[in-house]
Amino acid sequence: MPHLRFHRRALPTDETYVPKPAEFLRSQLRLRIAVFAATIAVAGVLALMGVWWWPATFLALGLLFVLQRLAGKGRVLDPERLRRGISGEEAVADALAGLPSSYWVLHGVSTGHGDVDHVVIGPTGVFALETKAWDGKFYRSRGQLYCNGKPAEHVLRQARGAAGQVRELLLAAGIDEWVEAVVVAARASVSRSPVRFRKSYVISIKDLVGFVTDRPHSLSSSTVLRAKTTLMQVVP
Repeated sequence: MPHLRFHRRALPTDETYVPKPAEFLRSQLRLRIAVFAATIAVAGVLALMGVWWWPATFLALGLLFVLQRLAGKGRVLDPERLRRGISGEEAVADALAGLPSSYWVLHGVSTGHGDVDHVVIGPTGVFALETKAWDGKFYRSRGQLYCNGKPAEHVLRQARGAAGQVRELLLAAGIDEWVEAVVVAARASVSRSPVRFRKSYVISIKDLVGFVTDRPHSLSSSTVLRAKTTLMQVVP
């Protein structure tokens, strides 16, 4: 079965490493934890220095104050948003494992401008998936996307940008195929899922497999394999 759910391992030089789901987010989480730990360590050293040089104590307190501000809820070093993102991408990967064997699933596809959470390639087309692990509800109002009463148009722009970048990679390899931009709500509900917008869709995770497989067949098996090979070659 050609689903790609690889784990990190040593590969021969003629093979390409394929990222695991949420690998980029995991690296960001490790970085934030490292920054947090290093800051605590420096503050501890300054506190000890305060025994001999009292201004160091104030420096330590100031450093801890800044850390508290940065690590607060929703702040730069807050790990909770990353943990939710990791959980969301893993949930989407698990859902995609239910696709038929004629589909290939790639995670964390690098485009040179960022990483696309998931790319699905199969007989019904190519799909670039942007995962959102938000709580609440997505819905359409007056032609615009909202989540919990707040505008969420930027989510559609992210998805369309990711799809455009994947399409450019395919075009560079001589594969002229449209790439569908799809926002997948990993936690939130979606009113009337899937919701169609200009060149993009918003869909609940429970409807994802059906959305992909129920579309008309448009790609030959040889084109599917060429597209998969092309995107596997662009990982860092």
